[in-house]
Amino acid sequence: MFPADFLEVLRSKIILSDIVSLQISLQKRGREYLGLCPFHKEKTPSFTVNDEKGLFYCFGCGAHGDAIGFIMQSQNLSFSDAVTDLALKVGLPLPQEAPAMDSHKHQLLYKILEEAANWFQVQLMKPTALKALEYLQQRGLTLETIQAFRLGYAPANNGLQRALLARGYNESTLIE
Repeated sequence: MFPADFLEVLRSKIILSDIVSLQISLQKRGREYLGLCPFHKEKTPSFTVNDEKGLFYCFGCGAHGDAIGFIMQSQNLSFSDAVTDLALKVGLPLPQEAPAMDSHKHQLLYKILEEAANWFQVQLMKPTALKALEYLQQRGLTLETIQAFRLGYAPANNGLQRALLARGYNESTLIE
């Protein structure tokens, strides 16, 4: 898929009325544009486009969305194809895919996350976290629920970092 920041930049570069007007005739009405809906047959315009919000809406059939949704619906394209089409129209280069993480690296990072989760769980049961544990119990959580959902406590120190470094993990891997 596409990173959220790329989609945000893409949406900011699109003037929705320009995209829609390639398929239907639009007339300016105040802050919005009005036209005949491309998704159903109608004689009276009920399709609105709002460039400020980047959204369209049809009061006749209920079709709605942003530029990506419009391209998907009007041209029967997938999300990926619609994003690619719009990116080409506005001259925005598509993001490069990150190289796939090798299996060993993936397993190592997962193991570190698992050890971190366990460490937080242990911290919640220590006397220094008594207030946190009492708070959870006041909210109606039982010890069984706390354990089932693996709730933990993060003390205001770098204890997790020290614990993981002591187990032999290097700092660059922990940062990753």
